[in-house]
Amino acid sequence: MLAIDIERCVMPNTYVKQLAQELGNPARVVAGTGIGADEIEHYSKPITVAQHMRMLLNARTLATTPDWYLRWGQRMGEHFHGPVSMAWLSAPTLGEGFDVFLRFIPSRVPYLAWKGQAEGDRFVAEVAPLADFGNLGPMLVEVPMLVMHEYARTIRPGSIAGARVELMHPAPPHAATYERWFQCPVIFGAARNALVIPLHWRDMPNVGHDEALWEAAQVRCKALCGSREERDTLTRVRQIVFESIEQPRNDGFAPGLDEVAARLHCSPRTLIRRLKALNTSYHEVVDKVKKQRACELLGNEHLRISDIADALGYGDAGGFVRSFKRCLGVTPGRYRDQMASAATKLSESAARRNARA
Repeated sequence: MLAIDIERCVMPNTYVKQLAQELGNPARVVAGTGIGADEIEHYSKPITVAQHMRMLLNARTLATTPDWYLRWGQRMGEHFHGPVSMAWLSAPTLGEGFDVFLRFIPSRVPYLAWKGQAEGDRFVAEVAPLADFGNLGPMLVEVPMLVMHEYARTIRPGSIAGARVELMHPAPPHAATYERWFQCPVIFGAARNALVIPLHWRDMPNVGHDEALWEAAQVRCKALCGSREERDTLTRVRQIVFESIEQPRNDGFAPGLDEVAARLHCSPRTLIRRLKALNTSYHEVVDKVKKQRACELLGNEHLRISDIADALGYGDAGGFVRSFKRCLGVTPGRYRDQMASAATKLSESAARRNARA
């Protein structure tokens, strides 16, 4: 099985905020990741798989119960982020929801291989780690098992006892708690990691099916979660632009399309084609990166608006203010105030959780 480079492979940054909210101690959750605790609420860059693993290790030291991650997984099953969530919650049937999920979820959880197939009168949704994650391995496969389990339970009312969960790792000391989370047989020491359900469950109609939303969500999934080559290209382009505008010597200017294409060892035409397949363009990527960088810089209360305008290559502060307001609907000053207010609320919420603990 193809392994991944956890230092280079990236995933959505939403997991930063999710883990910080779950554990209520942002600074300790991101310790050692290179992400500041004050950046969490508005962190805009993708995170690497290595950063995600570091956060999970940190989270485990904060957890008060050994099955804390199953509670987290259950919540993600109810409200999974991104276009994949829209697609599988609006799918016509449980089976079509599973199919779209397994097709597009690798863009959000790239450290697992995903596969769905019929085996006789059963449907098997299988996952396998793409790297050696040591003692984090069980957590990394159990959470997606629970996410898929919660989806099946949401679409198909009634008992889920007819399903089963197969896990390759041995039973942990807290194995007795699994009945509470899965409410179906859990087999440890199995030959694979899989959720197995009766095949006929796939025909269960989704009462929440919305044809217009279903069609739109599929289009969005295809645009944002396209082929691995296209996703990797978009990620690399964003990283190159980020790195360039962050360098003081570049005065906030992004590299040209030809330069980026050369760094990716492809022609400008090929780069344009790959970005177009993801429903975007190089100009749009640069605009979004600049917007994200502006949000990061506004988090530094010591920087003046004019300093940020200079850092992003604007000729004057007025041009930056107009551009920022056009993109986000508020002025940079107002956005900075909102960030400060959100940070205060997050800190107060964390303090209350710690006090209750």
